[in-house]
Amino acid sequence: MLRRSFAAGLSLFAAFPLSVFAQSDAEKKFDLIIIGIGLAGLSTAVSAAQSGVKNTLLIDKAAFVGGHSALSGGSVNAVDPEVQMKQGIKDSPELWFRQIMEAGEFQSDPILVNTLVNNAHSTLHWLREIGIPFDDQVFEAWGGKFQRAHSAGQKRNGMTYVRIMNQKARSLGVKVRLRTEAVSLLENNGQVIGVRVKTREGKLEDLQAKDIVIATGGFTANVPMRLKYDERLDASLFTTANPTGRGFDGSTGDGILLAEKTGAQTVDMEAIQLIPLRGGRLLNYVGGDIFVDSSGKRFVDESKGVKAIGEAYLNLPDRVFWVITDSQSQKSLDLDAKLLSGTVRMADSVAEMAKKMHVSPKVLQETLDRYNKFAELGEDKDFGKKIFTQKIDKPPFYFGREQFDIHYSCGGLKINEKCQVIGKESKPIPNLYAVGEVTGGIHGRDRLGGDSLISCFVFGKIAGEEIAKKQKDLK
Repeated sequence: MLRRSFAAGLSLFAAFPLSVFAQSDAEKKFDLIIIGIGLAGLSTAVSAAQSGVKNTLLIDKAAFVGGHSALSGGSVNAVDPEVQMKQGIKDSPELWFRQIMEAGEFQSDPILVNTLVNNAHSTLHWLREIGIPFDDQVFEAWGGKFQRAHSAGQKRNGMTYVRIMNQKARSLGVKVRLRTEAVSLLENNGQVIGVRVKTREGKLEDLQAKDIVIATGGFTANVPMRLKYDERLDASLFTTANPTGRGFDGSTGDGILLAEKTGAQTVDMEAIQLIPLRGGRLLNYVGGDIFVDSSGKRFVDESKGVKAIGEAYLNLPDRVFWVITDSQSQKSLDLDAKLLSGTVRMADSVAEMAKKMHVSPKVLQETLDRYNKFAELGEDKDFGKKIFTQKIDKPPFYFGREQFDIHYSCGGLKINEKCQVIGKESKPIPNLYAVGEVTGGIHGRDRLGGDSLISCFVFGKIAGEEIAKKQKDLK
């Protein structure tokens, strides 16, 4: 997975023609209004237009198209036998289904998961027909558990997908309004009939639509909202879309809050995913490094999954930890860049490393000695680690400070397999749909790497088709 950055988002201004930034639109009645212009919203718009919906409006509070999707590395999971068999990879929707359920601690909605894994292949072909240039190699997305991820083989694949989907939507006559914030959903007799927006001029305007789709993303940047579900996720934690805390991060839970006012249910809201992307890690495998806290002591089994390590990290009083390896380990390709930037440092002795880390040399040496004994035995008596590739005792030592950022909210609005938002008495709210990270139920307690964008694509395509079918039936 490629690192998301706010700087990448800024470059979107140069990635799209000026025609994308629609200044205004006198229309106030539409067949379909989609709130949020990331890949979930764009996929819905394209699918709906291709299926016969004539008058669609996309709105977003941001000044640019793409949302978090544009900042993504762009790994897209899908079982694709034609491509996988060429690499000797045997896969199946059933295997993927089991892996999603296991990763989500069996809290995922099996109907939604089944919908995802059985529609991903056809959706991938649909995306190729639209023009997304997926290459002929599959790989294991970071945290993906299997080699089934696809990409366009570029540095910023998410931005590429957004550009192509946006162009396709525009060619199909989809209208776009930016700097247009959804304030509330309009209702009549228990049905959603439109959305009240604040325009770029600051005026309130009521827009009517036969159907509304919420595709506003998650709530990782909404500190009070995430504290509601996990009191440890305070303002000291940044998001992977805005790692400095000084840029724009649109994942503020707007769509969830809008829908809740109409009686919408939510699921898995406490399942908020953190990942380490700051740079201290050097290895792409387990067993050649150790993690120590600010006192120089280990605090976790380093072979555990990201979720378990993140939990241990959140329980550190100062949320500081260091990654340590030595000359014997096989380093990732970005070692030189990290050394040059100072993200990773080098030392010729444990004492020198301890001094640079501002920890006790005695404590750090004791930690390394104890770890190396466990490596010899193949048994970790402190944390239960079973995967060791080496002792860490051959200088030079390489070390870097690491931390976790909030990455993804697995929970959100409860939907069914038609993307209808579920409200009171577990019934669909008429005319209201949701797709993308704003929804819950697909990932359960934790999300596999590579499953986010394909969820946007699959359920966006389904939502567009379902809305078109419904509107045709009502004519």
